[in-house]
Amino acid sequence: MRKKFASLDTTNKLLMMLVLPVLFFILKELSNIFVPLVVACFFALLFMPFLRWTSRNNIPRWIAIVVIFIVFFLVVRSCFWILQLASLEFRSTDIQTWQSIFASVKDFAVRISVLLGFSQDAILEHLQETDIYSTVFDNAGKLLDAVRKTFSLVFMSIFFMILLIASSFNGQRLLEVLILNDKTSAMRTYITIEKSISKFIFVKVLISFFTGLSFFILCICFDVKFPIFWGTLAFVLNFIQMIGSIFSTAIMCLFALSQIPEMSVIILFIIIAIALQLLFGSVLEPIFMGKTFSINTVTIIIMLFFWGYVWNIPGMILAVPLTVMVKTILEQFDKTRQIAELMS
Repeated sequence: MRKKFASLDTTNKLLMMLVLPVLFFILKELSNIFVPLVVACFFALLFMPFLRWTSRNNIPRWIAIVVIFIVFFLVVRSCFWILQLASLEFRSTDIQTWQSIFASVKDFAVRISVLLGFSQDAILEHLQETDIYSTVFDNAGKLLDAVRKTFSLVFMSIFFMILLIASSFNGQRLLEVLILNDKTSAMRTYITIEKSISKFIFVKVLISFFTGLSFFILCICFDVKFPIFWGTLAFVLNFIQMIGSIFSTAIMCLFALSQIPEMSVIILFIIIAIALQLLFGSVLEPIFMGKTFSINTVTIIIMLFFWGYVWNIPGMILAVPLTVMVKTILEQFDKTRQIAELMS
């Protein structure tokens, strides 16, 4: 009998090893469906406490749904308004200013290349203004394609969220039927996931907003071009855990190097930018998150690369909440609890 159960357990493990690659292949190939669906599920979880409160107070469900979508519409409209302002910065910049910016960038690139030991003539040959302009216009199509995909993701997410909220999304029942097979464990796990995701979204939006605002004010104080763009970039990229805020800070500082002539002012700008990034990303965010996201750095980095490979940039944004959800589910089983502890 023991040999029979051992053989069955081995068979199940082998089947799992075969099924998982197929599952992740499907997730990658159908990312246009699964990414907005997962985003919609997370936002639906965010509004579930409000829907339960309205239900307890006998408020009609249609009123609660209308209120949710008014709030959501105002948030989306505010995001588009900020993007319009950032776009206006570029469109209102005259050709002389663009030529000055390109000249400053070229001069900075030449100085850095010479310091690294490259030939100045060779660098200048590859940095002609015609080459820079052609590079910008050649990549305009890629930028428009990225914007199109972003709009598609947003509208698909809104569509799925409408379906989930209107049809009384029951994540607890889903966990009970598909994974846990126990009502008490499913309820406990669902509440933990709901609180974790809600806290993650709230804290991440708050920290990202103040990071973007601080970068916007910093650029204005040091007279760096396109402050709204740099603030918006910092806000968006801050949702990519660990990597995003570092990348936005580095790009902004590199651009500021070509804008600020005095070395002492450049050093001060870089120090303040790094200090702001560390303050919000390494001090305030962990304090606000508390023990909700007790996941070690190695796990976060692995999950960032993994979900980034599966779903590209959206996958990197969703990596941490997905990892928290998986970790919470693994904690419910004796056989997988050690894996959850290794992730902590």
